[in-house]
Amino acid sequence: SPLSQTTLEMPIDANSTIVADLSKIWHDPEKGSICVQLKQNARCPHPALLGRLSGPALAILDWNEQKTEEHTGNVLCGVYNNKWLDAGEYFVEIIVLFCEDFGVGAMERINNETAWLEAGFSTRCVEDAMYNRITAKEGSKISITSSTEGQGSYRLGRWVRRPGIPLRPLFTRYQPVNCCVQSGGYRPLNPLPEWCEPMTRRDKPGNGTKVLWKFKTGTEAVGLPEYQFQWRMNNSEKDLIERLRKRLHDKSKSFPKICAVGDSHSRLMEERSLPQLNLTGMFEFVQHYWIAPNKIAPKIFNRKCDRVFIQIGQWPPSWYTKGNPTSFAKYHSKMKEHVQNTLKVLESKPDAKIYLPTIDQGPLMGRVNACNDWRIPTVLDAYTFVNQMIKRELNTSKVEYIDTNFIIYTHWDGHPDWAHLLEDVRYRKTIYIAALILGELEGLGGS
Repeated sequence: SPLSQTTLEMPIDANSTIVADLSKIWHDPEKGSICVQLKQNARCPHPALLGRLSGPALAILDWNEQKTEEHTGNVLCGVYNNKWLDAGEYFVEIIVLFCEDFGVGAMERINNETAWLEAGFSTRCVEDAMYNRITAKEGSKISITSSTEGQGSYRLGRWVRRPGIPLRPLFTRYQPVNCCVQSGGYRPLNPLPEWCEPMTRRDKPGNGTKVLWKFKTGTEAVGLPEYQFQWRMNNSEKDLIERLRKRLHDKSKSFPKICAVGDSHSRLMEERSLPQLNLTGMFEFVQHYWIAPNKIAPKIFNRKCDRVFIQIGQWPPSWYTKGNPTSFAKYHSKMKEHVQNTLKVLESKPDAKIYLPTIDQGPLMGRVNACNDWRIPTVLDAYTFVNQMIKRELNTSKVEYIDTNFIIYTHWDGHPDWAHLLEDVRYRKTIYIAALILGELEGLGGS
């Protein structure tokens, strides 16, 4: 699409791994997007980009690739006007994850589901995390002049800046390989070298934030803890939690058995988040690491589950695969069979339902930067896209996709242990999934 009249050019980071490919970066306020123009003979003509705005609120940019008459190289535009944002000044950081986007962006580009599914990614390595920023560290700011309401699930909630904290940019947290004990499972070096601190321990919690990481320094929140979650609802979060408690403990009504299938990402919701919410017993954890359709269905049958949400997206692209991460095609076939088998064991229950939530995006941890783990947004968002494909293909009201991106995505790099969500994030995700499964979303999103 042609350029608007009001575009504003933004500075490029001279140390970026793809600086030679970049022609310019600009903000288009009219279209609510930030665009990156590549040179015609770029080394990386289709890069996998990830952009985040930090200011009065947080937002992740949604990218689409376009080729326009005005430019010879490819143009990628990251949209923010579909998010719930207040007017104000925002810092912008855009990083390149992979030289070539083989994820959802590639699916949209090649427009052939079969070819996209079958392409492997075991030889793909992330760009050097120390030099993956393409926007300059200084001066990458935009001004959003009018607020946006948000579209889809982004209407439901957002992370906003805590009052009284000065505005400052939020840069990506990552774990350099040289900050890890590489022979011992990529654990952080102990003691951690001073040069590793800024990028690995960016997030320092202030008072009253629900986080698992412990820091020696002060009480002022720094990094992601500078932001707190805000629901768009008629009542408060406290009221919603109380409604869920009443539902759980109301002996006059039957309560569906909700099974949380997966490994640690499901277990921690049941083990940590529910007790904090005083909702212990709302979910039953059903442990299952891999997508093994013939093994999981009997477990669900034996537990007498009524509603099931399945989170098995972490092991398939991880280092556990010994350098052979699960392709999108294999994930698709196995997960689809998994859901079909679960539908069969639940078919006698008219109100039974299967939910496929967004897969939690992972950060640039040591294993990822060493190219023996692929639990990062490009891959995990593609698995999430496959979950949505399966829902469409099965075409039944008994299978539903749950979009939790409005809660989890802005915090993709905040996992204290480099693998699991901050409790502050998981807490909200747990509330939302419970409320959706139980039909307690009344008043959320202004409805």
